[in-house]
Amino acid sequence: MFRAASAAVLVAASTAVTACTGSSERSEDDPDVALRAAAVAREQDLLRAYDAQLLGAPADAALLTALRAEHAAHLAALDPLAPVPSPDPQSPAALDRAALRAAERAAAAAHGEAAVTARRSLAGLLASLSASESAHLVALA
Repeated sequence: MFRAASAAVLVAASTAVTACTGSSERSEDDPDVALRAAAVAREQDLLRAYDAQLLGAPADAALLTALRAEHAAHLAALDPLAPVPSPDPQSPAALDRAALRAAERAAAAAHGEAAVTARRSLAGLLASLSASESAHLVALA
């Protein structure tokens, strides 16, 4: 329930921020465009990693499915039109738990670094994503 509520807050915050920004802030000259695109790519990579792990039918599928859903919510908060990767049976072998934690740790660090340089409208979302990825580390421990 908490995870669903936090995902809803991220989407609502993103929607509110998007509604408050002018079209000039979304121009190609906006440095946040590149920061947002990189964050979208990170979330898509995490979704693929979770999909690969889930294809192995692990015993902890419920946890991994819940964390994957949070990454889908992160992606929607960053860009509602970004494609959500689908599970691919031809994907590379599943990551082990340590590699999945490493991917979460790297995403948390990258989102945090991007939040420092982003405009206020994107910085809060990136900081929230960084905190969420850090919480995933605890859940995967």
